Amino acid sequence: MRKHAVAALAAVASLGVIAHAMTEDQRRAHIEWMIKTLPEVPTWNEWQKKTGALPPDFDALPSANYLPDPLKFQDGRAVRMPADWAARRTEIKQLFEKYVIGSLPPKPKINRIVPVEETRGKGYVTRVVRLEYGPESKVTTQITLTLPEGRGPFPVLIGGGGSAASLIRRGYAACDYPTSVDQVTNLPQVYPDYDFATMGQRAWTAQLVVDYLFTLPEIDRARIAITGYSRGGKMITTAAAFDERISAVIAGSTGVGGVLAWRLSGERGMGEGIESTTRMFPLWFAPQIRFFSGREDRLPVDANLLVALVAPRALLMNYGLNDEVSNVWGSEQTYHSAQKVYAALGQLDRLGLLRLPGFHGANDVEVCLDWLDHQFGRTKRPWRNDFLFPWSYDEWARNNGATLDLATLPPRPAPAASVADLEKNSATTRQAITWLLGETPPTVPAGAGRGGRGPGRGGPAPTAMKPVANPGQLSPDVAGWVINRKSVEFGWTEADSAAADTRRIRFGSGITGDLYFPAGTPADPKLPTVVWLHGCSYPLGYMWVYRRDIHPILALVKAGYAVLAYDQCGFGARMAEIGPFYDRTPKWSQLGRMVEDARAAIDALEKDANVDPQRISLFGYTLGGTVALHTAALDPRVKSVVSISGFTPMRTDTAARPTGGLARLSVERPVVPQLGLFIGKEAQVPYDYDELISAIAPRPVLVVQPMMDRDATPAEVRAAVEQARKAYALHHAADRLALQEPNDYQRFPTATQNAVIAWLGQQTATK
Repeated sequence: MRKHAVAALAAVASLGVIAHAMTEDQRRAHIEWMIKTLPEVPTWNEWQKKTGALPPDFDALPSANYLPDPLKFQDGRAVRMPADWAARRTEIKQLFEKYVIGSLPPKPKINRIVPVEETRGKGYVTRVVRLEYGPESKVTTQITLTLPEGRGPFPVLIGGGGSAASLIRRGYAACDYPTSVDQVTNLPQVYPDYDFATMGQRAWTAQLVVDYLFTLPEIDRARIAITGYSRGGKMITTAAAFDERISAVIAGSTGVGGVLAWRLSGERGMGEGIESTTRMFPLWFAPQIRFFSGREDRLPVDANLLVALVAPRALLMNYGLNDEVSNVWGSEQTYHSAQKVYAALGQLDRLGLLRLPGFHGANDVEVCLDWLDHQFGRTKRPWRNDFLFPWSYDEWARNNGATLDLATLPPRPAPAASVADLEKNSATTRQAITWLLGETPPTVPAGAGRGGRGPGRGGPAPTAMKPVANPGQLSPDVAGWVINRKSVEFGWTEADSAAADTRRIRFGSGITGDLYFPAGTPADPKLPTVVWLHGCSYPLGYMWVYRRDIHPILALVKAGYAVLAYDQCGFGARMAEIGPFYDRTPKWSQLGRMVEDARAAIDALEKDANVDPQRISLFGYTLGGTVALHTAALDPRVKSVVSISGFTPMRTDTAARPTGGLARLSVERPVVPQLGLFIGKEAQVPYDYDELISAIAPRPVLVVQPMMDRDATPAEVRAAVEQARKAYALHHAADRLALQEPNDYQRFPTATQNAVIAWLGQQTATK
């Protein structure tokens, strides 16, 4: 089981340095930016205009770029457990009502229970009743309850009507009520002083369902569980958080707004986020949450706190391995954070994980009921939580005897006065990069020994759904599945897809990649070629979802490029690689592996008939931008580099910064563990990005730094670029280093893509 480096992450999670308060003009300017820049949501625009609502003062809200700490009050005070938990729990609930679900009215009493019908079957009876409640009984809810034969009392699963056959066989009652969050109710009219959205309305109604169940002698009051999947999973998790009589929760693939944190998904996670959810489903959440699009780090609550509200009661987080709505890594982070509360309340066994093969929709009712049997004391069979990302920085440091001896670090280069000085400095920088990335294990050339495979035929296609052991890739074919969806939500419509042909290649240590090129390309033209290096896209690898902007791969193909795309180590079809990575190669790093893979990709492209080996460029987004810059600094074959939201200078990236500091890439994620040695000593990092970019000179580099990037300090990125420009000037190539600063966050919309591709075209055009 994973152990957190508590001190480092706690410092990150609790930081809240307030530089200044936002003025009213600044808050109004933020609304104008939202309306002008983000996709239109007419209902939200109408709400904002009608209410005059302003965004919160983001500067007055603490920043938690990782996750808000469940064991710290909003004002930063420590929560003494268990004495303070009731107060902290109340605070979290109030914050959820204020920012996420809207305010909830007090629970009314049931005025009348009206029998509707009763049906008997072999071994069961089904009753349908109508509840009438609220002022003048204006609110009604119909409940369907299926009970096993016998006197009971029976455990019951609310939301289990679709699985009634399994439940009855196993001695459970099944209970259903209308839970659709896509349908409006009359609750806003009945309770006009409360602004709860449909997610909160349906969760609030669950309290009345529990009230009804409490009237039945056949129901075991101590064993009332609730379940839901996808949007229903979000709702039932909220219901359990607010009603402590619900003793167990089975939350199926909730995505964000449920057990997956908003701030660990979204555009920077290449998935579902606040902007897309509030645009596509404006009924679900209180409209004020849309203000936090791109400012998720300032949202005072998130999934880990929602799960913590359920503690010490039981909760199972259930999702698919390549679930496009979920995110394995993010869900596991929710688990680890909420588990601190469960541990403090003495209930370590109550929080569970269930990861199944497949995409959104992957579910196993019987296994979920096995877990519920375990929680309800109906079986002695143990339950095991299987983590895919069991990273512990502390354990890595302990196992490797990792300490920082400043005397052994590569020397820092002196300021360069000539090209010769630059070359010397670049060699020093490359030495420092190699040291930080770790010791690369020996590599057998492709094709040596048994099983070497060269370029293949065809492109992404569906394959069998089962994992394979090495190199950690698994089926089904993720890219093929996305392409076959032909959906604008993946930026991969049928019309856009028609512009590209593709074939599959193998390179490096058995890596599968897809080479896309303009449809109808002859057999042997030499095309300028781009290696697409994706960001932290855990379920889908090099694909993305919930964008509606064309995928950069297709945008590049339409511009005349060949594009090689593959899942990087730890993502997509290669998620399984990262769990045992540091046991197998303890002196290396995930970033080191990513750089090696990118260089192996160049090896393969140089031999490809459709590729101009003199025009191979790297195109990296978020973490992929980090990989691109490091690869180009080490590999002179790279023609040009694009880095979008790829870095912030390391030597100033302290825990006091809203980014989360160096812990983001060492403690939080195992990207470069050795960076963790410099937490508190950031100024001693042996190289920084100005030196790294200087080592690429005079080859063209474009840095795209959105001004609202949570993971960077834009002014310092600009300063690093300007410092590196001195190296380019010595080469008389200052114009080859460019900086674009869109007034945006890490969305990478079509307009930004077009500007980047236009720049790339100028660098790769034949002279």
